[in-house]
Formats: sequence, C-alpha cells, structure tokens
Amino acid sequence: MMVNHKVSSLLLIAFDRGLAQHCIEELSPLCDLDYCYSMDDLETLTINPGAVIYVMDFTSSNHLYNINFIRNRYPDKQFFVISSTVSIPLLHQSLHIGVNDLFIHPLSVQDKHDLFYTLKNKTYVKCFSEEIENNNDLFPQMNKEHTIGSLLDIIERDYSKSPSLQDLSNEVHLSPSRICHMFKDICGITYSCYLLSRKIEEGERLLTVGKKSITNISYQIGFANPSHFCRTFKEHFNITPTAYVKGNRDVEHSITYLRYQRLRSELFPDLAIEAQENILNFVEKYHAS
Repeated sequence: MMVNHKVSSLLLIAFDRGLAQHCIEELSPLCDLDYCYSMDDLETLTINPGAVIYVMDFTSSNHLYNINFIRNRYPDKQFFVISSTVSIPLLHQSLHIGVNDLFIHPLSVQDKHDLFYTLKNKTYVKCFSEEIENNNDLFPQMNKEHTIGSLLDIIERDYSKSPSLQDLSNEVHLSPSRICHMFKDICGITYSCYLLSRKIEEGERLLTVGKKSITNISYQIGFANPSHFCRTFKEHFNITPTAYVKGNRDVEHSITYLRYQRLRSELFPDLAIEAQENILNFVEKYHAS
C-alpha cells in the first residue's frame, strides 16, 4: 500500500493488480496519484485525497458493496468509477449513491479529457496542466478531416454491402494494409469489428421498430444468412434476436461492442446523447420495478 497524506492526490482504489497497473499508467501523466490495493488497507487508510476513483472488472455484489463503502467513507469528494463493463445494477447503484462519473475501461480520449478537466476545475488534485498542453500524445485528436473520416463515411454509406479493405483502398488510395493498421491505431478497434458492430447496431434498431422479420433484417444489413446474424447478435448482446423482438431488453454488451459504442459517441455526439437518454430511461424503469 502506498500512502501519501496530501489532499492534492487522486486516490485510485483497485483490487485487481492488472487493472490497477493499466489505470496507473493511464492516469499518472494526468495528475498526482496515490493508490490502494485491498479492502483491509482501505479500511485503515488515513489519507485525505482530493478525489477518489474505484476500478473494477465485472459487476458483482462485492463491487457494489465496495462502491457504497467508498462513497460513505469519502462523502464530500469527487468519486469516479472505472469498469470493464456497464450493467443496469451498476448504473442504478452509481446514480443512487452519487458517483460523479462512470467510465469504461480502457479510458477513451474523451474519458481522459472529461476526467482531467473535472479534477482540474472541481477538486484540489494536482493536475499536470503544462505537461499535458505540451504533449499531444496524451490526448490524441480524432480528426474527421483525416483519412479516417473518409473511411468512416464510406462505411456509414455502404456497411450493408460489406466493403472490403480493397474496396476502401480503391476509394481513398491507400494500401489495404495501411488502412488496416491506421484504423486500429486511431479507432482502437479493427475495421472488421467496427463494420460488424455497425451492422448489428442497425439490426437492433430494426428489431426495435418491429416491422420486418429477422430474416429480412439479416439480409438488409448485409449478413449472408439469418443464422450468422443471430449468432453475432447473441455474441454481442447476450440475447437472441427472437427474445429481443418479444420484448426482452436485458442485454449485456460485449467488450468489443462497448468499445464500438464509445468510439461512435466520440465521432457522432448526437447519437451519444440519444443513447444516454435511453439508458437513463431504462434505469428509471429498473428503479421503479
């Protein structure tokens, strides 16, 4: 356990050493950081941090208890949660106890921006403003004028046609290999994952509308057959299209699809606002039940 008795630090609490180390590497360039690795250490900790962040993997009763314990221990501090996945119980608990922000691990560029500026403007945590302003690598920019913007426009236009890397190459005049590496480096997911996620996102929308059969939807969004669509949908939503059509909305997104959603929220903010409203509406229903 590392303890520095200073209100200028962000206290990172993580009981998974792997997740902890990854988050320390991400956050240490942004601000003054302390950390705690066990509940026993947390219960005896005397540090008075400027803000607190809890890192977790999947939602469990232990994690929900820990979040509540931390909020009660530091009621007047900015409190953040980083989780590998987001679930309805986690959203419900976070809203109920007043978590200031909830992030998906690994942190996106926008997440780092949001966290940094909250710490800088709403806490006494020492933030390394000058270093960040002089180091563009910490906050790389997603520039829609970049070639990647052209690629995303092509995908948005033709995703149901399943354009290949060669098809993209012919339009933007870059090699398929270069496009493949650039897409992964800038977007954080592979081209094939983005294309597949875009298809099932549209598939979910069409299932919600409920005016077409699963078979028709499968072919409309570019799947070779309905079986492939059903397998892919279940892999990324943890529910079958048939159950979804029947009204079951107890979905649990895959990590790949969550990363895709986060990327889309950065590229298309209006979609992110709409998605956030849908989540809040769902949480309200969950709370009422």
